[in-house]
Amino acid sequence: MEDTKTSDYFNRISLTPEVHYRNSNSFDLQTEEGNRMASPLELFRKKQKVLMVPLTILALFAFIVMDQLTPAQFPPIAGMLLFGFVFWYLGRDRGKGIQFAAVGVIIGFFVGYLYIPKVGAETVVRSTAGNIDMREYQEMVQNRQIANQFIMRSYMASLTEEEQQRPQPPRGAMFGFGRDMEDDIILEFLFRKEAEKMNLIISDDAISNYISRYTNNKLSRKAFQETCQQLGKTEGQIYDIFRDQLQARQAFQMLRPEVSLTPAQYWNFYKKFNVRQELELVALPVKDFEAEVPAPSPAEKKAFFETYKTVFPGEKGPGSPGLRQPQKVQVEYLMADYVDTEKQVPPVTDKEIAAFYEDNKERLYKNNPIPDLPAGSTVPTAPEMPAPTGPATEQPAEAPKPETGEKPTEKPPTAPTKTETPAKAETPAKPKTDAKPEPATKPEPKSEQPEKKEESSALAAESATFVSLLDEKPAESPVVAPKPGAETAEIKPEATTTAPPPLEPYRPLNEDLKSEIRDQLLRERTLELMKDKISDAELFMNELSDKITNPEEGATRPTPEEASKALKEYAAEHQLIYNITPMMSAQEMSESEKYPLGTAREPSINQFAAQPRTVIEQLFETPVNLTYIPYEAEDSFSSGLLSYWKTKHVDATIPEFDDPEIDQQITEQLKLEKARPLAQKRGEELKKLISGDKEMSAAIEGQTITGKKEGTELSTTTTESFSWMRTSTANASNPFSMPRPELSSISAVAGAGNEFMEEVFDNLDNGEVGVVMNADKTVCYVVKVINRIPSTPGGLTAMYQEFLKEDMFFFFSPYLPMAQMEQQQTNFEWSQELEAKYQVEKYFEQVEGPEVVAQ
Repeated sequence: MEDTKTSDYFNRISLTPEVHYRNSNSFDLQTEEGNRMASPLELFRKKQKVLMVPLTILALFAFIVMDQLTPAQFPPIAGMLLFGFVFWYLGRDRGKGIQFAAVGVIIGFFVGYLYIPKVGAETVVRSTAGNIDMREYQEMVQNRQIANQFIMRSYMASLTEEEQQRPQPPRGAMFGFGRDMEDDIILEFLFRKEAEKMNLIISDDAISNYISRYTNNKLSRKAFQETCQQLGKTEGQIYDIFRDQLQARQAFQMLRPEVSLTPAQYWNFYKKFNVRQELELVALPVKDFEAEVPAPSPAEKKAFFETYKTVFPGEKGPGSPGLRQPQKVQVEYLMADYVDTEKQVPPVTDKEIAAFYEDNKERLYKNNPIPDLPAGSTVPTAPEMPAPTGPATEQPAEAPKPETGEKPTEKPPTAPTKTETPAKAETPAKPKTDAKPEPATKPEPKSEQPEKKEESSALAAESATFVSLLDEKPAESPVVAPKPGAETAEIKPEATTTAPPPLEPYRPLNEDLKSEIRDQLLRERTLELMKDKISDAELFMNELSDKITNPEEGATRPTPEEASKALKEYAAEHQLIYNITPMMSAQEMSESEKYPLGTAREPSINQFAAQPRTVIEQLFETPVNLTYIPYEAEDSFSSGLLSYWKTKHVDATIPEFDDPEIDQQITEQLKLEKARPLAQKRGEELKKLISGDKEMSAAIEGQTITGKKEGTELSTTTTESFSWMRTSTANASNPFSMPRPELSSISAVAGAGNEFMEEVFDNLDNGEVGVVMNADKTVCYVVKVINRIPSTPGGLTAMYQEFLKEDMFFFFSPYLPMAQMEQQQTNFEWSQELEAKYQVEKYFEQVEGPEVVAQ
């Protein structure tokens, strides 16, 4: 037993040192770990050589790479860094830090990539070319806006101070395809895909040349850098944005179909401007039939809302339903009114009138007598004197000269004057009156022949005046020979023209001319003062715009209320009109009588430029966030000049079903849709009553609009003569601008659209009756064509001969804009085909454009 205990004891003794040694090592490790936890710098001090490498790399990455990252790129990068560092730390003790770090980077990338959809990237567009999520869509919108803002700012930076007073924005350089923002961005996406298929690459030189073109090579390097800084972008980022925009534009220009119009299409254009007609018609307002339509049920309203909540009113055709709310803007402006400004101009004095007269009399008031036509030695009268066709019957006609011989000596001198007078219409036409006394004095048979000659010459003489101007038919001129004897008394007043009273060299400065000069000077000074006022106002608004959109460091950005207050004070000080509109759509603005913006256009410095841009185009076709940028405009109707900017711009929005205003719109549109067939049915009933040559008023006598006895009795209206199309110069401040073709307006028709014109011109012949709706389908008309010109095949053939002589391609031709409209329509249809090709599906539900207010 003792031996056993002794052996156990020695065994414990022999094991104890090892146990104590191991415990000692364990204690040391715990002590070291405790020190690390107590002081993290201890680890860095011991491992500084190892840790300085990743720390330096992270610092470089943060300062260089992180600034260039977009929010979408950050999650994968952050995941790679985080997981890479963690895995490196876990593997360093095993000597496999690099291998572990590589695994961590891969895992971090996938984790970060999976996190991206959680940032709100909902898919809004699906297509076979690829999908667009909300994040990508917003990024594309932002890039488009940045590109257009850069164009505007760099263009302004390239101008001198004098040029900045009346800038002409480079609209042609702005990016966009003329569609709503959503459709425009989709087209950009598709065009870029097409460009990639064509291997279309936009180089930096191409971008530089593009910027140089719209700035006329005047943009300095410093101004370029400052513009980039104002937008918060680097030069490389600006170039990348322009590269995408130019790639899409170049693909569009290369792929779009070019319209080549045929002669038949131009002949159709010509008829639209020149065929005229009158109508007799009866109007059937659709609203009169809404009483027969029951109120829609909640289920019908909900179904209607789901169908049309993403559709604009009229998007699928004139008068088609839609609930989507259009873009709306709020505009603030200063206006110089002509009448108010005229009162501020000092009165024009008589001394100023006299000075203006003396300075301009050579140019404006010089009397330049126009010589008589014969004084130009028009030789067509020379053949009349010798009477080259001289048959025997014509010579006796000259015999009366000696018979009248009371003043034979006076006749030869008057003969040359007679050669001068035939060019005047009166002298050949008067032998008829002189032919009557001749038979009384000479009832001889010979006198009958001259009498016949005189009758025929009287008819020929009227044409002789025209023919002599064309130097034709000299043989007919001798017939005038009998006139000297018969017109002796009448030649004397004409002879007095050979010695007219001497004309004064200049128009006398009488009261009438003084009044003309006074009005002219007053108008010129008023317009000049208006231009000065608006130019100064625009400069003031530009300075205020810089404070709002690009405040200096440490400066407080003015609030919208403060900006409005500053404009009000400026208007009061400089006697201008200040106004601010409510949120208005383009249609509301164009129909407004309170605000002149709907009829105003930008002033045109170049008189040979194209039609100036309208204020509505400037407001609604510029980016949503491009606010507080001043523009200048002029309104021909109110004779006012304006300096304006938009303060708010709300993009098109999808409404809420619970909105009371939307509920009212749903009810109205549903009832209107159901009432239209009732109005058309009533129109067909009335059409049957009006048959053949029966007068429309007699055919519908006693009839009512709805056909019910208690309804409003029908009455007919006859329109004025009108054509399908007409040219308009309304609001055209530039007299050299291209005329704008537009549909003719008919006083008796509330908005005659293209379908109306097509029905009454192409589908109805003279005397026929038809039923047709107006443009927005709010009124149904029963029409009868009563007077078309031309209405016969012969008349149409004559018009075609005139068409062949027409110059269709000169600058002021109305047919060139018609061709441009055809090109625009072709582009629109082609873009729709492109969307169909890629099977584009849109999911913009609950997408609201932000209300952008400069802060």
